[in-house]
Amino acid sequence: MTAEQAFVPVFGAPPGYSIRAHRPADDAALLKVENRAAQLFRVHGYPEIADNPLASVADFRAMATGHEVLVAVAGDDRPVGYAVSGARGDFLHLRELSVDPDHGRQGVGSALVRAVIARCREQGMRGVTLTTFRTIPFNAPFYAALGFVELPLDQAPARLRDVFRQELPEDIDAAARVLMVHPG
Repeated sequence: MTAEQAFVPVFGAPPGYSIRAHRPADDAALLKVENRAAQLFRVHGYPEIADNPLASVADFRAMATGHEVLVAVAGDDRPVGYAVSGARGDFLHLRELSVDPDHGRQGVGSALVRAVIARCREQGMRGVTLTTFRTIPFNAPFYAALGFVELPLDQAPARLRDVFRQELPEDIDAAARVLMVHPG
């Protein structure tokens, strides 16, 4: 069985969707997904995120370089979401999760997160970490519903504190963000 075949049945994608390995040909579509999803931040008080989308496929590839990318596709194999993750010490860090708003609230994002958690277990890592906004419904509350809990920065390993600082958007108060962990 190829790695791509293993992704489809395992992660419980909602009907009409599946999760598969990334292909370079997906990148233009994933850039569009990212930028459409970023627009949701505007209505939640963060227009600066919506106003600073990834500018090109090269930007998307730079963000994903050195990470695993899992892709959610609709029945016609059209990318509608993705998750980017990579090792940070003995944790698997979820760097980015985006779902096209036209496919939101259907379980696509949850399926992608479960796929990353499964990859964490397969790799024998301690857990999955991420940084996100505290109060935006599709950020910390969404992840908490999937079993993530806040990891206070003063209790986090130095490597994860560094990731938190690196992922803090420019001109955003650190108190608006949270480091979260799932035990894997």
